[in-house]
Formats: sequence, structure tokens, C-alpha cells
Amino acid sequence: MKYLLGGADPWLIAKAQVSGMTIVTQEVYNADIKKKFLIPNICHTFDVPCINTFELLLILEAEFVLAA
Repeated sequence: MKYLLGGADPWLIAKAQVSGMTIVTQEVYNADIKKKFLIPNICHTFDVPCINTFELLLILEAEFVLAA
């Protein structure tokens, strides 16, 4: 179990869960993967909201303006 807590991902997911936050990642949910722990898979398991960067930009209504 020690190797699961070695990186930041588990701590970010835990913080998001207790704080009611959403995780933003470019990883994609894949229910079939068994040898690697993907952030969206863990978020799905623990009912933590998880979106990708493009979804975040849409939510924030981000605009990119080229300044001349």
C-alpha cells in the first residue's frame, strides 16, 4: 500500500473529496485498465468530480484574444 501514497495524486483527490472540489486532468477514464491508477478512475470510485482542461475552459468561458 505504500506505493499508492508516494505521489501527489491521492492527496489531491482526497483534498478535492473533503473540500467539494473538482479535479482537472488530461487523463481519460478507462474502466478496463487494471495495472495503472488513473486519476479519473479513482475519482469515479470515490465520487469526486473530474473534468479535463477543455471542459474547465468552457465552464470558465475563457477567451483567448490576440493582442496586436
